[in-house]
Amino acid sequence: MLDVIGIACRMLTDLGLHELMCEPRDQNPSEKGCLAYTLASGCLGKVGPDKSFNLSKLRVVTSSGSVLSEDTYRWFYSKAFPPSVLLCSMSGGTDIAGCFVGGTPLLPVYAGEIQCKALGMAVDIFDAARPDPVSLGNSAEAGELVCTEPFPSQPLAFVGEDGNERYRSSYFERYGTTIWCQGDLVKQLADTGGLVILGRSDGVLNPSGVRSGSAEIYAVTETFPELSDSICVGQKREIDADERVLLFIKMKSGSRLDTDLAQRIHRYYPRHVPKFVFEVADIPYTVNGKKCEINVKNIVNGRKSVASGTIANPGALDLYEQYWQLPKEGREASHKSRNYEPKL
Repeated sequence: MLDVIGIACRMLTDLGLHELMCEPRDQNPSEKGCLAYTLASGCLGKVGPDKSFNLSKLRVVTSSGSVLSEDTYRWFYSKAFPPSVLLCSMSGGTDIAGCFVGGTPLLPVYAGEIQCKALGMAVDIFDAARPDPVSLGNSAEAGELVCTEPFPSQPLAFVGEDGNERYRSSYFERYGTTIWCQGDLVKQLADTGGLVILGRSDGVLNPSGVRSGSAEIYAVTETFPELSDSICVGQKREIDADERVLLFIKMKSGSRLDTDLAQRIHRYYPRHVPKFVFEVADIPYTVNGKKCEINVKNIVNGRKSVASGTIANPGALDLYEQYWQLPKEGREASHKSRNYEPKL
């Protein structure tokens, strides 16, 4: 088995990310899985596996937990791992103990794309703007990731009090009892057939009625060497006429957000330019490496957000409390969160 965890441990130690635990090394590695966050951290830190690791038998590296950017794919093959290794990005869920989309050695790998739909899964993409189930196919339009037929690892219910109702409301509320709605915004490209996960559909960005996923924002922020991490959410409170995008960035040691950097970030966005860019001390993550976008979105919109046991750093959520009091659309706010005094 591939000791990607051991490799990642060395990489993360170099990056100062000591909080992730590492397993002991295995001998003669061939395949193993890891978090997308681990690979993205290696890409941002421009570090790869130590030369002492024997990768001669390595065949597959699987990645899950969040979206892999195009830059991470390029780093993987140009700096970190041999070109013969299959980088297999997957997306599914703990509840199904499997994946709806994933990889295969029979198809080429394209940067930023998941190769194909998983076997045994009747995966489709439905128009998210319509209440009825209308397939978008491989039109490259963003829509809801659904599964239209029962599948081998589909659960029967959730365990515990109100398990049946929680199960129904989680996956079958949108299209009825026969269509599983995963809650991911996805598109399938016509030329390659590859799939691109754009983010959670309940965290979709929708300023002026133009839908977009957070992955499009992160693809830009990851190109700035001064930035350590970022999270973006939409804000539309009762006082707001339209939704606006808030981008929160965590700077690397020795760097600070200033007007020049904020302007450079704005210029790089082709569609959804963030209304405000703020510097924060930390980005909240789940224990499996996913950004807590929904929690942050609820907070900045003045809704209650409960920090569950699945959040690795729940204290980070407190940093976002002040932003629900941003001036309504049409008024200005500072780009420096530390100097910003929230006022209605």
